[in-house]
Formats: sequence, structure tokens, C-alpha cells
Amino acid sequence: MSMPTEINRRTMLTGLGFAAAFTAVGVSLPTAEAVALPPIRDTFQGLLAFLVPGGDRFSRHQGVTSETTGGVDALAAPALEYTYDQAIPYPLVGRPFDLNLPGAAAVAAILNITASAVNPGSNFGPFAAAFANLKYAEKAEVLRRLERPGLADGTPVRFLINTIPTLAAFAVYSEAPVFDRTTHQLTRRPVGWDLSGYAGVSDGWAEFQGYYRGVDRVTD
Repeated sequence: MSMPTEINRRTMLTGLGFAAAFTAVGVSLPTAEAVALPPIRDTFQGLLAFLVPGGDRFSRHQGVTSETTGGVDALAAPALEYTYDQAIPYPLVGRPFDLNLPGAAAVAAILNITASAVNPGSNFGPFAAAFANLKYAEKAEVLRRLERPGLADGTPVRFLINTIPTLAAFAVYSEAPVFDRTTHQLTRRPVGWDLSGYAGVSDGWAEFQGYYRGVDRVTD
């Protein structure tokens, strides 16, 4: 079974890609100054519920749910946090958010700062993260603002912002949430397989056995 190797390879390439990009444009080194961390897990749960709604409490609060298993119940948040922390181990500092945070914390800060601007009331709610307290349309507005041309252009923050919806959706539909990095095995069937209708690993398909219309050789 080659899938565990592929997961490792994808994770490695993602990390190397981030690292190369940040090195090229400049990333600050860690400082001794203590920085308060934003509510990372609730922020990512709110993001996953937005991208792949389910029946979980984050999806219910945003006002958009689904009868299928969503990103929150797919357990994609830890995998997403791990990817960002591995890819961006050093704090990002710079406009327009004045960040001094690495990895997943930087992403959570960006989403929550923008969420507070979209709806100041989002700082109060059932969840620790302002972004998770937003309604569905307000979350869409957060991402729209982050995609504005000119926002943080030419900085590592711009590159990071561009990864947020794509990488989060990939985490849901990939095997990463149930991949054991110690044993290199899946702990259970990935939710993404069911959402996409993927039958799982196979050595071949019956439809491709034999020859097409009796043709068993090709001559020049």
C-alpha cells in the first residue's frame, strides 16, 4: 500500500514549499518576547465548518449545516494545525496585521482580527474564536476581505492567506486526519473518502481487465 508514503511526501513537499517561499521573501526569527496565542482550535473548527458544513455545533451556529459528515467531525483541525506549524515554524512579522506568531497561530490571528472587523460582536459568543462566532455569510465576507488585491502583497502574509481555504479543504478530503505518523497507517476510514465517493485503495479495477473490443496487439 503506497498511500502512507504519499501522505508523507505531500506533507514534506508542502512544508518545503512554504519554507522556501518564506525564506525568499524574508521571515523574522523568534524573539524572547512572549506572545499570547489566539484560540487556534476553535478558529480552525469554524473555518472547517464553513468550507465543509456538517451537523456539528460550529456548523449549526453559522446557520449552514449538512446531513453528511463535515470538516469538524472529520477531525481535520489537528492535521491542519500540524501542517501550518511544521511549514511556518518562525513568527511572521509585518503588515497589515502586525503579526508576531508562527504557524497555525498566525492563521488563527488573521482570521479573528478580520472577523472582529466584519462584526465586532463576534468577540462574544459560544466559541472562544471570533471567526467561529460569525454566521456563514459573515465568514464569507472575512475571506473576501482577505482576498482583496493589494492586501499584504509582497509579504509572507499574502502567501499564507492564499493557502487558508485551499489547505483547509484539502485537510478534510485527505487521509491526514486519520493518518498515524508513527505507524504510517490509517486509524480508520477517512471521511473524505465517503464525501468524495472514493472506494479506497485498489490494485486494479475489473473494468480494465482483458482487451478492448478484442484488440490484443497493435501493429505499425
